[in-house]
Amino acid sequence: MRRLLICPLVLACAISALAQFPVGGGKIGRSFGDLAAEQRLLVSNYCRLDFNGARLSTEGWQQIRQLTSFRENPDFNTVFIVSRCQVVPNKEPSYDINVNYVVIGRYEEGVGYAPFPGTRTVQFETGGKEMHITGIDSTTPFVSRQALVTWLKTKLAVASTSSQRSVIENSIKALEASAAASAAASKSAP
Repeated sequence: MRRLLICPLVLACAISALAQFPVGGGKIGRSFGDLAAEQRLLVSNYCRLDFNGARLSTEGWQQIRQLTSFRENPDFNTVFIVSRCQVVPNKEPSYDINVNYVVIGRYEEGVGYAPFPGTRTVQFETGGKEMHITGIDSTTPFVSRQALVTWLKTKLAVASTSSQRSVIENSIKALEASAAASAAASKSAP
């Protein structure tokens, strides 16, 4: 009789012990709040580096690469210029998290800069044993105006044709004029 009671007791203890470990390689004891905070921090760090132009250079990509599971910087020929972004908090557990960007323009290789005001929402997928960004639904960098101007000046120094130089120079002038207009508007605002 004792053996019959001991077997279910041992089995119940074993199940209880295993239930303490999350499925899928997650961290022990990670609650929804912990997961959400870790996601927001990870994606916020990515967005800050991207805003500062890290994806526009090989050296900068090395900083972002640590936050992702990507081996290479995704190819792009368009860059969005943004004034700010906001990580949208999840209301329920999910490995996906959205970021809303306020877009002020875009730069396209061979075409140049054009104002392009609006908003864009980009979805980031997170996961892994050590939390990383495992997917992004947009390969386009979202950078500040100043980061783009700095990048364009380095491109101008190595531009090989007069048409490339013209596109880059016109883009820099338009971006600098846009920055001056924004600064003047913010000074006159109440």
